[in-house]
Order: sequence, then structure tokens, then C-alpha cells
Amino acid sequence: MVKYVYVDVLFATNLAVNYLLLLAAGKLIGKSVSVRRLLIASVAGAVYATSAVFLRLSAAYSLPARIAFGLFMVAISFPGQRPQSFAIAAAAFYLCSAIVAGTAMALQGYSVSILSHAPGEPSGGDVHWWVMVGSLAVLAAFPVMARAGGFQPGRPLPLLGFELEVAGRRLGLTGLVDTGNNLRDPVTGLPVVVVDWEPLRRIMPRDVASFFTSTWDRVPEHLSRTPMGRRLRLVPYESVAGRRGILPAFKPDHIVILEKDGNRITRDAIVGVFKERLSPSGQYQALLHPDLLSL
Repeated sequence: MVKYVYVDVLFATNLAVNYLLLLAAGKLIGKSVSVRRLLIASVAGAVYATSAVFLRLSAAYSLPARIAFGLFMVAISFPGQRPQSFAIAAAAFYLCSAIVAGTAMALQGYSVSILSHAPGEPSGGDVHWWVMVGSLAVLAAFPVMARAGGFQPGRPLPLLGFELEVAGRRLGLTGLVDTGNNLRDPVTGLPVVVVDWEPLRRIMPRDVASFFTSTWDRVPEHLSRTPMGRRLRLVPYESVAGRRGILPAFKPDHIVILEKDGNRITRDAIVGVFKERLSPSGQYQALLHPDLLSL
């Protein structure tokens, strides 16, 4: 019997399954997802699966290679994650994949046994029942395991509105209260608020743009003699993954925290500038130092 593989059907099927798996993983762990990123990751996965029809490279499609490519898809779909969050996202993706595969095996076992058994004989359709039950049991237990690891699926992010003012120009932003942010200015000891560069462009003088994009060798010499130049800082940091670096920063006129009850609290802080988006979905544009709420 000759079997045919329709590449277009194979590609479309993998694209749809990849998208649904990544979407389900995001919903399971309570992460906001970007449709564009999910599509990019799903297309990449579909291309990888379809290429197996043409390329005879067994090593490229071995189990370790498929696991590695799955991690690549998770990294595209949920960027900027800390190691623990990335591990949870990857576990959710593979869990959803296992549930889909297990359920498909169970349904296939039932359908084959029902269609092929002779009248009067036991169907044997219970061969794969434990696969489906086990998969659903693990799915039900995953939120408990995630909470045990310090992650609470679906929990609203601790977001607060705040304003910062520089040379009389005011900018309203949304910040995530980050308990892992312990940055302080080494000179003044003030807490550091990390902010996306993109929204800051609207209120910052043009001659300091090169400083905040980390091309410090191109900073004009006269900048140090200007009022804005005297506000500039360099703050050393170390990430959770152990990466060390220098964060360009500045001292704003002041920062006003907008509490949920309507109160406006003025704080002194340093603003560290991050070149990339802190939140891929755009939910927030800054990481607030927790001490700004407890001072």
C-alpha cells in the first residue's frame, strides 16, 4: 500500500497545533501572550516538522533535537523570562504537548479496537485509557506544582501608575512592583526604577540619547557641564542569571506614585534606562523598586 504525504496539509496541521499548544501553555501559567510571537514560533515549528520530509538528517529530528527546538519556540513566544519563569513556561508547553499526544493515542486506540474487533469478542478499547487519565491528572496537578515553585497562575500583576518629571516635562507610566529589584545608586543610595527607553525619548533631551543607548564613547564632551549631564549616572547590576553589567541612569526632578486609593506620593529615586521592552505585551514600562512603596 502506497502512502502519500501532503506537505501543505502537514504544514497547516503543525502550524495550528503549535499555535494552540503555545496559547494553552500561556493560559495555563497566566502569562499574557503576543499573537505575533505565537505565529512566528508556530511557523518555525511547522517549517521544522515539514523539513523532515525532505531532509534525511536523523540527528536533526532526534528526541533531544525536538526538545531543544521546543525550547526555542517557548523562548520566542515568552521572551525576557527569568530562568525559573522560563522553566515553568517550558514545562507548561511540554505538559500540554504530552496531554494532546496522550489523548490522541487513547482515542486512536479506542477507534481502532472498535472498528477492527470481531463480533462477540472484547474490544480491548481500554488499552490506552490510563494514558488519558494520567494526562488529565497531571494537568489538574500542574497549578499546585506551580504554586509550590513560587508561581501563581492567573494572579494579577502588581501594577501601579506613576509619573516622573524631568526639567518640567512630565511622563505617565505603568510600573510592575518587582520584589527582585534591589538596585540602588552607589553614590546616593537611592532606589532605582528601571524604565523602557522608548517612552522616555519623548521627554529626554536629544543630546543625551547616545548615553542611554550605551554608546558612551559618543557622548558630547560639553554634556557633563549641562544641567542634564550632571544628573547622569552609571549603576552596576547583576541579573538573576548572574549576568553583570552597567545600567545608564539619571536623577529625575521627582517621581510620583499614584496609589489605587487616589493618593499621590512623591519619592526620590534614580531612573535606570533599559534599551529593550520590559513587557513584550506592553502591560508595563517600568520595574518599580519595592522600597518606593514602603518608605
